[in-house]
Amino acid sequence: MNIDLLFKGTAIIFAIFSLILIYRVIKGPTIIDRVLSADAIDILAGIIMVLFGALKNRAMYLDLGLIITLLGFIGTVLISKYIKGEL
Repeated sequence: MNIDLLFKGTAIIFAIFSLILIYRVIKGPTIIDRVLSADAIDILAGIIMVLFGALKNRAMYLDLGLIITLLGFIGTVLISKYIKGEL
């Protein structure tokens, strides 16, 4: 099996998972469900960027994927503190 096809297939599957999670962000019964779904989308976007960087042999996409996931984590922590009332 061609490794490029494997990378592209995995990225497409993760993109489909992200689209499914968008439904949970919009329809989530609680704010916690919405925050966790948005965080999962950030993580999947970071993974897609890392896969794309591995496919194209470019380290820049690895850095961008790490930045996306780090900012998503920081956003989740800030929203959690705001919901708890500490912010």
